[in-house]
Amino acid sequence: MLPGNSSINKNVNRVVNGGVNGGVNGGKKHNKHDEDHDDMSELLLQYNLEKMTENEYDFKDKKCDTYPFASTLSKDFDSLFDYEDISVPATLNSDDDDSTNNPDSEDEVKINLCIYQINTSCEIPFIEFLMLRQKQKQEHHHGEKKKVFEFPHFDYVLSKRTVLQQAEPYVSDTLARIEKQQDHNDNDGGDEESKEKNNNNNDNGMTKFRGFLKHSSKKGTTKKTPTNVYLFFQKYFKKLKHPPQLSKRDDVWWIVTSEIVNFKKVMYMDIDPVAYELFIRNPEIMHLYDCKGRLLETPTVCYFGDQFQKIKYLAFFGLLKAPIKSSFGPFYVATNFLSSMKYACYTHDQKPFELYSGESITSGKHGKYKEGGVLRMVLFIGKMKVFLKDGPPDDSQISQELAKTDESIAKLMALRDSNGNWTEEYDTAYSGLYFVALHEGTIAVNTVEWFFKNYNHSAVISYHKMDTSDIPDKFDVDYTNYVLQ
Repeated sequence: MLPGNSSINKNVNRVVNGGVNGGVNGGKKHNKHDEDHDDMSELLLQYNLEKMTENEYDFKDKKCDTYPFASTLSKDFDSLFDYEDISVPATLNSDDDDSTNNPDSEDEVKINLCIYQINTSCEIPFIEFLMLRQKQKQEHHHGEKKKVFEFPHFDYVLSKRTVLQQAEPYVSDTLARIEKQQDHNDNDGGDEESKEKNNNNNDNGMTKFRGFLKHSSKKGTTKKTPTNVYLFFQKYFKKLKHPPQLSKRDDVWWIVTSEIVNFKKVMYMDIDPVAYELFIRNPEIMHLYDCKGRLLETPTVCYFGDQFQKIKYLAFFGLLKAPIKSSFGPFYVATNFLSSMKYACYTHDQKPFELYSGESITSGKHGKYKEGGVLRMVLFIGKMKVFLKDGPPDDSQISQELAKTDESIAKLMALRDSNGNWTEEYDTAYSGLYFVALHEGTIAVNTVEWFFKNYNHSAVISYHKMDTSDIPDKFDVDYTNYVLQ
């Protein structure tokens, strides 16, 4: 995934092919179009197998800058358009603050707002960027406009107002939107006191401008592309009482760098490729350091699925440890998005389930939940042990007993360590996506799983209700069209 200080573990190539990021559908083969990013992709994937050289970080000095990249950003607005290949957009009336771009101007200058916060809800801080999910200008399949996550942006207008003065109302509006969005979710529309709070929250008192980056259009291209300028604003982190519940109606999200760089998606929703390119060109954007200048690990995004009411409980009170009979022992577990849907939308045994009151929380014959839910989390992987299908079988008594009555366990004994021996030398245990044919003609699926022993190396950043109305009545590993409610 993302680079950090570490010594690389073994089996890198095998894990890349086995699908650390493969999802339920497995890893994808590289094509010629991806060759330019092969080296970077391999570096990013290797991060999952790396061990941090220091067991403990130092954050004692409150004045230290954990994000030194910000101090290297330019603040010289006089040089903002100092490119030979940029023509500053003209305006119909440059003396008018509300003037608009001249349609005959040679270049469009797009101002992107990179609003970030350093989340300290976990033992190790991590960085989040504020992005909006909205329709892009260009049309895609069948003339439809695709909706993706992108940085808030506006077109620069030459006027008496500086670039920063033009940006400030957009920053305030975006922050007010996410406050109002959270308030609406918490209060089912918000009471008068909450609405007043949002109305008074349209200022940048807790936000600081840190500088800008700029990337000019490429010379010699026939296609007209905008010049992108990225203004960086730091919002000082305020810990919430509980993670936010986000739905398909919510278009303002805090997004972690793993989602932008590794997966290029938030759950099933796409991220603008322009944001990905920004991070690849400027990898320091994603780097945090402790007070001794040591590079911090960058967490991966992961998920945990179950019936929605249980997910809501876990979002407020925290994860529970897995049962003692689980594949890697009684520790905490998370998975990738598509694998989490098996448990978010269906019962574990694929059978109907009723509460003690007699109320059924499933529909149909195969345990499909009426209300499915999922936790969206970050996980600091640390030193990880990767379990492969052709590895040594688990010799624990628990696994041996379970294998006598469960054929799928018997055929996947190498993907188990029920005694939790992995915890002696590793922070995390990982097993990828595998399929095994059973004698009845059915196929057993081993979903992607991360088991981790230190709860403080994880954090729930949001929780969600899944729309189960149109999904198959029985879990289908090839089905991918899961959506939020």
